[in-house]
Amino acid sequence: MLRPYDLRCEHLTTPRGLNTPVPRFSWALHGNSERQTAYRLTVNAGDKVFWDSGKVTSSQNQLIAYGGTPLPSDAALDWTVQVWDEEDLPSTQDVARIFTGLAETEWEAEWIARYFVLPAGREVPADNPYDNRWQARPADYLRRAFAVPERPKRAVLYVTALGLYEAYINGTRVGRDVMAPGWTDYHRRVEYQVHEVTELLTAGDNVLGAILGEGWYSGRVGHNQRRAGNHYGGRPALFCQLHLHFADGRVEVVASDANWQTRQGPICYSDFLMGEMYDARLELEDWHTARGILPGWQPVEVFTPDPRAPELDGARVQPAREVERLAARFMHVAASGAAIFDLGQNIAGYVELTVSAERGARFTLRHGEILDGCAELYTANLRHAVATDIFIAAGTGTETFKPRFTFHGFRYVEISLPEGILPGDIALTGIAIQTDTPLAGKIETGHPMVNQLISNIFWSQRDNFLSVPTDCPQRDERYGWTADAQVFWKTACYFMDTSAFLTKWMLDIEDGQSPDGAFPDVAPTKPLNPYRLTPQPGAPGWGDAPVILIWEHWQRYGDRGLIERFWPALEAWMVHIGRANPEFVRRDAVYNNYGDWLSVGPVSDRALIATAYWYRIAHLMTELAAVLGRAQDQRRYEQLRQSIGAAFRTEFVEENGYLHGDTQTAYLLALDFDLLAGNERTVATNRLIALIEAADVHLQTGFLGVRHMLPVLTAADRDDLAVAMLLKDTYPSWGFSIRHGATTIWERWDGWTPENGFQSVNMNSFNHYAYGAVGEWIWERLAGINITRDREGTLLLRLAPLFDDQISSCRAEHALHEGRVSSSWYFEGDRVIWDIEVPPNLQAQVDLPAGFTTTGDERSLLKPILQPGSNRIVLKVRSR
Repeated sequence: MLRPYDLRCEHLTTPRGLNTPVPRFSWALHGNSERQTAYRLTVNAGDKVFWDSGKVTSSQNQLIAYGGTPLPSDAALDWTVQVWDEEDLPSTQDVARIFTGLAETEWEAEWIARYFVLPAGREVPADNPYDNRWQARPADYLRRAFAVPERPKRAVLYVTALGLYEAYINGTRVGRDVMAPGWTDYHRRVEYQVHEVTELLTAGDNVLGAILGEGWYSGRVGHNQRRAGNHYGGRPALFCQLHLHFADGRVEVVASDANWQTRQGPICYSDFLMGEMYDARLELEDWHTARGILPGWQPVEVFTPDPRAPELDGARVQPAREVERLAARFMHVAASGAAIFDLGQNIAGYVELTVSAERGARFTLRHGEILDGCAELYTANLRHAVATDIFIAAGTGTETFKPRFTFHGFRYVEISLPEGILPGDIALTGIAIQTDTPLAGKIETGHPMVNQLISNIFWSQRDNFLSVPTDCPQRDERYGWTADAQVFWKTACYFMDTSAFLTKWMLDIEDGQSPDGAFPDVAPTKPLNPYRLTPQPGAPGWGDAPVILIWEHWQRYGDRGLIERFWPALEAWMVHIGRANPEFVRRDAVYNNYGDWLSVGPVSDRALIATAYWYRIAHLMTELAAVLGRAQDQRRYEQLRQSIGAAFRTEFVEENGYLHGDTQTAYLLALDFDLLAGNERTVATNRLIALIEAADVHLQTGFLGVRHMLPVLTAADRDDLAVAMLLKDTYPSWGFSIRHGATTIWERWDGWTPENGFQSVNMNSFNHYAYGAVGEWIWERLAGINITRDREGTLLLRLAPLFDDQISSCRAEHALHEGRVSSSWYFEGDRVIWDIEVPPNLQAQVDLPAGFTTTGDERSLLKPILQPGSNRIVLKVRSR
C-alpha cells in the first residue's frame, strides 16, 4: 500500500501568503507498492470545498496545478491528497494547510516609523544612552491598544517591515522567526509573514506591539563604508494588519496607522556589523500589554518610503529560525582579563548569556572565528565589523540576554568579567540561525577526515543560508555572491531542500538586473540607488549564475514554472553577452571579470574561462528551451553553442593540443563543459593529469575550477587520483584546513599556514562554502546517488557508488520531493554489502564499478533497472 507524505504547496510545507491564484501541489510517496496509478486532491475551508479533483488516473505527484474556483484571500485552507497503487488500493488521506494572504486592494495598513524630527513641542526621551561612536541606532518599540467585545473566532496577523521586526500580542511574541522579514531589494519588494494568533487575543483590552531593528534596510551590510548604513533608507518601519474574524461574520482590522505610539527602550543600538547593546536597567515593563501605561511614548509618523513603496509579496521561503544550540566551554582567561569560551563549532548566530550580577555590571562579548598564536581572539579578518555585544545587568537576580537584531560568524567568544564575576558564574550558549530550509540528506563514511569535511560543508551552508546565500557571516560583507552559489548549488541540494530558497532568491537576482541585461554579481542589490552594494555587475561565472541555478533547480525539482517565469531575464543576459562579443570569444565582460577567483598556482586566462562559461550557458539555454518546447529558441542557442565552441578551439587550443595558460582550471572547464572532442580531449585529459601529478596531487584551482576537479577525474576513469586528492591533508587541500582544526570551509586554501600565518586581513573568511562544492562528488560517487531529469521532467535516478577500501563504508539517504532514496555500503572481507532503497513511482539504473561482480540471487536485481523498495546486493571483489 502507498502512503503520501511531505505535502507541499509551492515548495512549502505551510505557505503563509500565496502569490498565485493557481498554486501547485506536491507530495512524496512511501510504502511497499511500486507505483501510484491515481490521485485525488481536495482544497477546503471547513465544510466549503473549493476544489475536488476527483480520482485522476495519473502517476504524477509533483507540482500539480490547482483547478478549482478562485481561492479566497485572508483564508486558512486545508488540502488533502489520497493516492491509489497498481492494485487500485487507496491510501489514507494526508492533510496540510495553506494561508492565502491578501490582495493588493485589501491592504489598509500604512508604513509607520519613529519621526526623524518630532513635531514642535515634543522631545526625544533622554533616558536611553543610544549614542555610540558607530552611529548605530536604538531599536524602536511600537504599540497599539485596541478593545474587542469578545474573543474573535479567528485572528490573523499580516506583518512585515523595512528592517527587522518582532511582533507581540498581549505580551506574547508572535512566531519563532528571527531576522524577519528577510532581505530583499526594499526599493522593489518586501515579503510579509502570516501568523494565526487567535489564542493570543482576549475579550476586552488588547495590545499589538512590535520592536524594530535596522537590519539590511538601514543598518550596515557589506564593505561600502562611504555611508554609515542607510543602504535602502534611514530608519526602520512597520507595516501590519491584524484581521479579527468574529462568529457573526464581521471582520475588524487593526492596521499600522497614525494611532500607534513609539519610544525607545533597552536595546540601545543594534546592527549586523557593530553588534547589539542591551541595558536591562531600561526595560519597559509590560510595554506590550494593556497594563503597560508608561511615560515617554511619542506619536509615529505615517510616510511613504523613498523612492517608492515596495510591492508586498507573501513569503516565498521558509523563515529564518534558531536551529541549534551549542554549550560553550570555558578555555582560559586572556591577557586582557576577559574569559574566552569555545563552542567547538564555527556558527552564524549569537550567544545567550545567563548570569547574576550587580546592577550596572557591564558584560562585553566579542566574537571571532579563530584564535591567534597566543590563544587570543583573532578579529583582524572581520575588517570593519566590530562583532561585539554589550549587556548591562539590571541587578534583579538571574538574568538572560541574547541579541534580537544582530548575528555574528564565530566559534569563540571573549567576555569581559566585571568585578566579582568568575568564568564559572557565566553560562554561555551559542545559538545557530539559518533560513529554516528542510534538511534533505545525511551522509557518513568510514573515513574520519571525510566525515569532518562533510560536516564542514554542511555547517558552511547552514551558516550562510540566511535569507540569501551569503559569502560569509562574520566580516563586513555578507553578500549574496552569485558565482559562489552556482558552483555550490548541486551540493547544497543534497544537504537541504533549496526549492523555495532559490524561488525567492531568483526574484532578488532579477530585481538587480541592469537595463542592458547584465545580472548583478550580488543579490539583493539596489539598482535604483546611486550607491550600489557592489560597483559592477555581470562578471563571467557570476552573471552566468542564474542560467546555471535554474538548470540545477530543474534537474532536482522539475519546476518548469521557474524556467518560464525567468526566461525573459535569461534571454536578456544572453543578448548582453553576445552584443559585446560578436566574434564568439568572450574577451569583453563589459563590466568586470574575476577569473578563477582565489586560485593558487598558475593564473588561468580570464578570456578562456569567460568563453568556456559562455559555451556552458548556451548549452543550458538550449536544454531549457527544449524543456519549454521553444523549438526556434532551441535551434538558435544550439547554433550559438557551436559557434562559441569553434571559436574557443581556434583561440585557446594550441598546436600541441594544450590549452592557453596550461592550468588545471582551464582543462577542467574545457573537459567538463565538453568543449573538446576526439584527440583534443585525450590530450587535454592527459595534460590535466600530468599537472595534478606535478603538483603532488594538490589542487591549484579557485572558485570556478574547484567544483569540476573530482568529477572530471572520475570521467577520465581516474577515481584513484580523485580519492587521493580528497584524502590529502597537506597544503593546498580540503584536509589541510581540517588538520588545523577547521569546522567550516575556508574561503582561501591558505587562510592560515604554519609558514606564513594568517592571510591578508583584507579578505580571509574561515566560513565560506564555495570550496565545499566537492560535496556533490561525495554524494554522487561515494554514495553513488545521481539525480538528473529529462526534458519531459521525468526524474532519472542512477546509483553508481565507488567502493573504495580507503573509505571503507558509506551510508547516505536523501529526501527527494518524490520520496526517500538511500544507498549504504560497507566492506566485509572480500565482499561489499550494498543496501539500496528506491521510493515508489521511481526506478533506478544501477551501475557497478569495474573489479566487482554480483553473487547468487542478487544478479536478478540488476536488470540494470532496480524497482522501488529495499534491496540488498552482495558484491564480490574481483580485483582491487
